[in-house]
Amino acid sequence: MLSFTKTAISATLLLSLTACATFTTNENDKAPYFEASFDDKNRAPASLTPPVISSQDGQATLDPLYMRTQADYYFSMGEAYSLEGNAAKAIESFKMTLIYDQNSPTVNMRLAGEYLKQGMISESLTQAEEAVKKDGKNVDAHLLLGGLYSSMKLYPKAMDQYHTVLKLDPKNTEAPLYIGALYSEQKQSDKAVSYFESLVKNPDYTSPYLAQYYIGRVRMEQPEAKFQKAAEAAFKKALVLKPDFADAVLSLGALYSKQKNEAKAITLYRNFQKENSPSPKIAEVLSQTFIEQGKYDLAYEQLEVLEQNTDEPLNVKMKMALILIEQKKYPLATEKLEAVLKEAPESDKVRFYLAAVYEETHQNEKAVREFKKIPASSTFFGEATVHSAYLLKGMNRLDEAVEVISKGLAERSDQPQVYAMYASLLDEKNDYKAAAKVLEQGLEKFPENAQLRFYYGTINDRLGKKDVVITEMKKVLELDPNHVQGLNYLAFTWAELNQNLPDAEKLARRAMELEPQDGYVLDTLGWILYKQSKFTEAVKFLEAAHKFQGTVSVIAEHLGDAYYKQSMVDKAKKMYRKAADLESDKNKVKEIRNKITAIEKQELSTPRLPASVEAPLAEHTSK
Repeated sequence: MLSFTKTAISATLLLSLTACATFTTNENDKAPYFEASFDDKNRAPASLTPPVISSQDGQATLDPLYMRTQADYYFSMGEAYSLEGNAAKAIESFKMTLIYDQNSPTVNMRLAGEYLKQGMISESLTQAEEAVKKDGKNVDAHLLLGGLYSSMKLYPKAMDQYHTVLKLDPKNTEAPLYIGALYSEQKQSDKAVSYFESLVKNPDYTSPYLAQYYIGRVRMEQPEAKFQKAAEAAFKKALVLKPDFADAVLSLGALYSKQKNEAKAITLYRNFQKENSPSPKIAEVLSQTFIEQGKYDLAYEQLEVLEQNTDEPLNVKMKMALILIEQKKYPLATEKLEAVLKEAPESDKVRFYLAAVYEETHQNEKAVREFKKIPASSTFFGEATVHSAYLLKGMNRLDEAVEVISKGLAERSDQPQVYAMYASLLDEKNDYKAAAKVLEQGLEKFPENAQLRFYYGTINDRLGKKDVVITEMKKVLELDPNHVQGLNYLAFTWAELNQNLPDAEKLARRAMELEPQDGYVLDTLGWILYKQSKFTEAVKFLEAAHKFQGTVSVIAEHLGDAYYKQSMVDKAKKMYRKAADLESDKNKVKEIRNKITAIEKQELSTPRLPASVEAPLAEHTSK
C-alpha cells in the first residue's frame, strides 16, 4: 500500500511558503469600523489611532493601506514563527492576518498547514475548505484539500479534488500521482499503474523515475509471479533513470528478500554503497543484517555511515560500542562509551555498559564507581548493585560489599538477584543463619524463582539440614527440570548420604547431558559410580572431571580414591598429594595425607615381587 498524504500536503504547502498575504481582488477592500457605544476613559492618544476616512454616507472606514500593511505584518510574523517551528504562534499570527485580509485563500492554506503540524486535522480541513471556497480555481488549494481528505480516508472526496485539478490544469503532474496513490490504497492496482504510466509518458513530468518506483511498489504487493517480475523491472527502470535513488534500491532489495534471495539483496545494497554516496537508509538495513549474521566488521562500516547522517547519533554510537564489546575491543569500546556518556550523562544504559567494560578490563575502582551511579529507578539497578558488590568482595572489601547490597535491597526489593548476592556475601562471612533469612524473604516475594530456591538449599546444607536440602532441590527441579546445578546438587547429596544411588546416577547423567564439560557434574557422576562399586567407569568420569577442574581438591581426592580401588597405587598417591596441596582446610589436608600414609604402610608390609615373577603370575591369574 502506498501513502502519499504527507507528500501531497507538504508539496502543496511549499508552493505557498513565499506567497504574499494579500490576494484580495475586491477594489473596495475596506473593513467597517464603529465607535464604542460607551465612553472609554482610558483611550489611546489620538496620534496612535488608525487613520479613519469618512465615506459619503457618513460611515467611518479604516484606511485600506493600513489594513494591507497590518495583514502583511502578521503574515510575515506567521511565516517567521513557522520557520522557527512554533506552530502555535504561527497560527495566532495567521489568524490575525485574516482579521485584516479576510479574502485571502493563501492565509487559509497556511493556517491549514500549521494546524496539520499540530495534528489538528479537522481544523486544517476547515481552513483548506475555506481556501477552496474563496478561490475555486486555486490548484494548490485543491491539492491540499485532496491530501487532507486522503489522510482521513475520504477517498471519493479526495478523488473529486484531484480531478478538479486536472480540469483546471490538464498538464498538472501531481494530481495523476495522487490519484494513482488513491487507487493503490483501495487495492485497484491496474488503475493505479495506468496513472503512473501516464506520467512516464508525459514529457512535462520531470521525475519519471518516481512513477516507475510507484509502479514497482504497487506490483510488489501483488503475489502473482508476473507482477513480481513487473515490480523488479519497474525498480530497475527507476534506477536507470536515477542511479542514486536509494528508495528504489531498498524496495528492490526487499523484493529479493521476499523471494528468499537475501544474498542478492545484500549484494545490491553493498554495490550501491560503493558506487554512490552511501545512503543512511541502506546503511541502517545493512548494519542490522550484518549484526544478525555476526559480521560485525561489516556492520561497523555501515554504522559509521549512519553515525554521520542520522537524527539519533547516540543510538548508533551505542550499537557501535556494543559491537566493539562483542569483538572484545575493549579500549575502543571504552572510548566510544565515554564519548556517548558525555553527551548523554543521564543514560543509565550507557553507564551500565561502560561499567561492565571497566569490569572486563579489570578497572575495578572505575567499574564500581559507575555501577554505584545507576539510580534505583533504572532497569539496570539490580544487576549494577550485584556487580558492584561482587567486585568489592573480590577487592577484599567484604563489609563494603555487604553495605552496598543491603542498601540496594532496601531501595529495590523487587530484584531477586540482589537477594541471592546478599545471601552469598553473608555465606562468605560464615553467617549462614542470616543468609538463610535473606533467602526466605526473597522466596516470599519470588516463590517460583528456581535460583533463589537453589541457594536456599545450599545454605541449609551449610547448616547441616540435609532434609531441607533435599526438599528444596526437588522444588528447584519441579520449577526447572533442566536446572543443572539443582540436578547435580541433589545427586551429590544423595551420594554423600549413600541414598537413592540409582536415582542419583540418573540425575547426574541428565546434568552431564546438559553440561558435558562441567568438571563438578562429571565428578558427581564419577563419585556416584564409585559409591556403587563401578570403579572402572568411575575412573573414566573422574579423570574427565579432573581435566576440566584441575585445581579442585575434592575432585583430585575422589580420583585418588578411584585409582586406589583399581590398584593404581602410584597414581592414587600422586592424586592425594595434589589434593592435599590444593586444600586450604588444615583438617582436610591432614585427612588426605593420612590416606597417603596408609598406602605407604601397606606397601612396606607387602613387598612388591620382581617384574620377572609378577608377569607369569599375572598371566596365570588371568587364565
